[in-house]
Amino acid sequence: MDFVMITDRMDESLIILKEYLGWNMTDIVYLNRMVSSKPRVTMSKETKARILKYQVIDAQIFDHFNASFERHLDRIGREKVASQVKHFQEMREAFENKCFNKNRVVRGPYNTVSWAITDYGKRENLACTFLQTRDVILTQVMSQLQLSQDYTISINGFNGPFLMQNIVSKIQQDYDANKDPV
Repeated sequence: MDFVMITDRMDESLIILKEYLGWNMTDIVYLNRMVSSKPRVTMSKETKARILKYQVIDAQIFDHFNASFERHLDRIGREKVASQVKHFQEMREAFENKCFNKNRVVRGPYNTVSWAITDYGKRENLACTFLQTRDVILTQVMSQLQLSQDYTISINGFNGPFLMQNIVSKIQQDYDANKDPV
């Protein structure tokens, strides 16, 4: 498969990936964080022309993969993808609202900011905690799980070893103490 995801079209990209891999909507959920709320700056035609003059190869690569992306949309069906994107965005928003109190911001180490996790997120759905966890911490968690070679670990915390939670807790404590986790 020659599919390349497009960052500016993340939700569409995830729907296409889901379709190709036979995943469910819950397999592609992400927390909408670190997304700029600043409005996009509109460039003048002259500025665009000057940039393209020096970035010809980048523009060709960009055009190639955008055209490829459009073919994947056609293959799956534009209406189907658009419908699923709408459903996915509604589902993600509902999940975020259930997991996080968006009116309460928590400041973390290294000037990080995140939403406060709700009681539901703390007690009933470990996925909320993982979605809130910094990428660098999750990378360490996955590395440690791979090294342990224990892929049967329960991640819901109710019916299996608490190894996953222990690893996350330890790495999170180091992170909170401003110890570089990598």
